[in-house]
Amino acid sequence: MESIDKCDNCEDEHVHHHSSKKVIFNVERSMIKIGIYTLIVLVLTEIIAYFGFFRNIPDFFSKYGYYLIFLVISIVINSMAFWHIKAYRHVFACTTGMMVGMTVGMSTGFSIGLIIGATNGMFIGSLAGIIIGMVIGSYAGNCCGIMGVMEGMMAGLMGGLMGGMTSVMTLNDNIKYFVPLLVFSIFIILIGLIVMVYEEEIKKKNYVEYKGFQFLPFITVNFIITVGLTFLMIYGPRSFLLG
Repeated sequence: MESIDKCDNCEDEHVHHHSSKKVIFNVERSMIKIGIYTLIVLVLTEIIAYFGFFRNIPDFFSKYGYYLIFLVISIVINSMAFWHIKAYRHVFACTTGMMVGMTVGMSTGFSIGLIIGATNGMFIGSLAGIIIGMVIGSYAGNCCGIMGVMEGMMAGLMGGLMGGMTSVMTLNDNIKYFVPLLVFSIFIILIGLIVMVYEEEIKKKNYVEYKGFQFLPFITVNFIITVGLTFLMIYGPRSFLLG
């Protein structure tokens, strides 16, 4: 009887582990699919905005078009990492949650501050980076309580300031080559975050409940942020360094 019970327990563990793996693969597939949909929606948004509002602006592509491309890329990669984390709500240890808040807050604040700073100057770039970085970072880190929220807010504050500062410091020093390098670096860091979440939290559990993350609110927030930042870049106040 004891051997039968042991066998039953082993079978249950195997079923839980197998179902956990299926859940994980479903999350990764969903993340990639939603990332592609988000990219398509945001690119179409920028195209419609150009033909509706911006096509009569002189030298639009040389002044703004290049940075709008990286704005969309930055929003997509940051939102994908955020989506992946929130798909596993309330399963993280405290240290992992703090790392999540810090990484997402820094990457979001820095990338937004960098791109807006390149077109509008340090004040507006830093302000946009700080606000978005602190909000997104604190919300991402709230999976482990107040410490994760604080980590996200501090990282958003520092990332937003550093992004705007970096843009202004490299205005006359190949900034157009520096922006893609930094965005790519953030992309690598966020991939590392996704792998860390899997290795530290998901892989060690026999069963993981996937709670999902609704697509419509997610894409709506991305749409609002993209449109708001696009209009800020083009019509917002500008540093005297940028005319």
